Amino acid sequence: MLKVKAEQILEGLALKIQKLVPPSRLVVGLSGGADSTLVLLSAVHLARMDRNYSVLAVHCIHGLDLDDPVWLAHNQKLCAELDVPLVTPKLHIVYGQGESPEAVSRAERYRALVENLDEHSVLLLGHQADDQVENFFLALKRGAGPHGLSGMTELIHDERGRILRPLLELRKSTIIEVIEALGYTYVFDISNTYLKFERNFVRLKVLPLLTSRFHGLEKSVLRSTKLCAYEHDLAMRYTREVFKNQVDECNLILNLEGLDVNDLALMFALLRMFLSLRLKLPAPYNTVSEAYNLCLIGADQHVALKLTSEYTLRRFQKKLYLVKDGICQPQGRYTLNYGTPLKIDDYTFELVKTELDNGFSCARVLLDFDYTGKMRLHPKGRHHSREIKKLFVEYEIPSWLRNTKCVVRDEHGEILAFADVFLQHADSLPSKSKEFYRLRITRH
Repeated sequence: MLKVKAEQILEGLALKIQKLVPPSRLVVGLSGGADSTLVLLSAVHLARMDRNYSVLAVHCIHGLDLDDPVWLAHNQKLCAELDVPLVTPKLHIVYGQGESPEAVSRAERYRALVENLDEHSVLLLGHQADDQVENFFLALKRGAGPHGLSGMTELIHDERGRILRPLLELRKSTIIEVIEALGYTYVFDISNTYLKFERNFVRLKVLPLLTSRFHGLEKSVLRSTKLCAYEHDLAMRYTREVFKNQVDECNLILNLEGLDVNDLALMFALLRMFLSLRLKLPAPYNTVSEAYNLCLIGADQHVALKLTSEYTLRRFQKKLYLVKDGICQPQGRYTLNYGTPLKIDDYTFELVKTELDNGFSCARVLLDFDYTGKMRLHPKGRHHSREIKKLFVEYEIPSWLRNTKCVVRDEHGEILAFADVFLQHADSLPSKSKEFYRLRITRH
C-alpha cells in the first residue's frame, strides 16, 4: 500500500471518531498489536487536528506470558514517540469459576480499562471486520440468536461507559498494510496461535477451510450480521413494551401473570432480554429454553437454573427472579443499633430512617431469628394475626430469602415488625418520637 493511501485511511478514521464522539479524552486499549496500534495512531491524529481531544493509552499486563516485558517495552517506546501518556495496570486473572479462560481474561481486561474512564472519556478498542466474522461463528456455536449473530456495534454507551470501535469496517490485512506503509511496527501475540482457544480455532482452522470453498464468505457474513442487527432491533422494539410492563428491573423480577406462555416468539425474546440484565453475553438458545421451562412448571415447585458463578434464575409463584446467590445462616438474637450495620454471612442488616407510618421509634432493636413458622404475627392495618408460614406466602417472600427474615423486637421483647416486610400491629398510643426507623436488608 502506498503511504498516501495509508494516510487517507488514517485521516478517515480520525474524522470518523470526531463525528461519533464530541471532544473527549480518548482512552485507547493498547495491546501493541496491529489493530490497537492503528486505533492509537487514529486517536493521536485527531488530537493533533483538534486540540479539544486528548489521548491516554492503557496497556494491560496479564502476567501470564513470558513475552509480557516485550509487549510492555514496545508500547512504552511507541507512546514515547507519539507523546502519549501510558498506564499499565496489572491484571488479576483467576481461572476455573465455570467460565472459559477467554471470558475471564476479557472481563478482567475490561475492568482495568474502564477504571480509566470518566464522564468525559470514551474507550477506543481495536476490534475489526475479521473479529466480526469470528464472532458470528462463535455466536452460531452458542446458539445465541439474532442478537449474538449481529456482532459488535461501532459505538455503544452502557454501564461501563462509552465504547467506540472505529475499525469494524476494516479487514486485518488492510490494517497491517496501513501500519507498515506509515512506517510503524507492531508485535505479534504468540497466544493467537494456540488452538485451545475457540476463537483461534475458528480463525486458523474453520474460516480458511470455508473461504477456500466459498469465496466472498466474509462479506456475506458481515451482511448477515447487519441483517440480524436490524431484525433484532425491530423485535426488541415490540418486546421492550412488554418488558416495561412485566419486569421489575430494580429487583430483577419477571412477572409471568398475564403473559401467554404459549407465544414462544415473545417468551423467548422477553426471557433473553430479562437474562441480559445480568448476563455479559447474549443468552444461548439452551439457556433461554431452560428458562422457558421454568415458566411452565407449577407455581409451588422450587426449581433453579444456574446462570453464572454469581446468579441463578429461580421461580416462585408466578414470577421469575434473577438471584445473586448468597448464604444467610443466622442463629438466635442479634442487637442492632442505628448507624452500625450488622453483617450476617452474605447479608447486611441496618436501621434506616423513615416516616411514622412506615417505621418504629426504637434506634436499638433485637433481631430475633429464633422463631417457627407456626408463630403468629399481626401485621399493621390487619384485623387478625396469622402464622408466619402463611404470611410468607401472602407477602410473596421466596423460599431462598426466608432465612434472612427475622422478628424485630425492642429491648423489652415487644414485637415491632417482621424484618423488612411489615410493621406489627400495636394497641398502644402512637409514639411521640420525632424519628422513626425501619429495617433494611441487602445482599452485599
